[in-house]
Amino acid sequence: MEKISLLDCPVWFDKTSMLDMLSLAAGRSFLCQNRMGEKIVGQANWGLDPMKGVIRFGERAFTAGVLGTESTIQNTWLWSWAHTESGLPERSVAVSRRVRRALPDLPEFQTGKFMLDELHNGHALAMISVGASGENLCYYRCPYDGGAAFVTVSGLPEEIFAPADAQEFLHQYIEIISGFYCDHRLLAAGFLHQNGTPFTAGENFIAADFDNRKIRFTFEQTEDGLSRVMDISEI
Repeated sequence: MEKISLLDCPVWFDKTSMLDMLSLAAGRSFLCQNRMGEKIVGQANWGLDPMKGVIRFGERAFTAGVLGTESTIQNTWLWSWAHTESGLPERSVAVSRRVRRALPDLPEFQTGKFMLDELHNGHALAMISVGASGENLCYYRCPYDGGAAFVTVSGLPEEIFAPADAQEFLHQYIEIISGFYCDHRLLAAGFLHQNGTPFTAGENFIAADFDNRKIRFTFEQTEDGLSRVMDISEI
């Protein structure tokens, strides 16, 4: 499936809001990450060579681009484009530069180093990065003493990025909202858009047209200004 950027999602969202961008990106990212975990990673040992831009899972090798690193000592995130002393070749840093250019209005993607917190962490930054990249990418967290590197993984089989049918979509959507803080309307819209599923959206609803099923999501506003799903039904 051709990758569709979350930035083209046809609903209004705040391009300066980390939470809005994460809500848009989470659905598709969780789906593809789960597929990569099942079909590629499994129980295999991993190995990263950032200088060559290669990550291995068992005997299988894929292209890796370094997004950035988390420091558990300083509790900070550092983008690879800002880590001028890393010595990484341009091919390893290029993906972080492309994402930075794609998100000029999002402060977290323009600031080289900042403190980590519940919203600002490597997983959230990586999910937005792969969603905004316009490429078929997953990501992987590579831990080391004192922190972890987050890298993009490209060259994965097309099946990792195949559209979800209605059943798989709903299973993933419900799994996310049960334990992930986000705007449920933007989650649905971003997921449907990147899934290539036609939909119409109003202030308090989204109606999705899968090949053999039409699904309607109904939302309400919460006290903190987010949308929360109230009902999911067939129409």
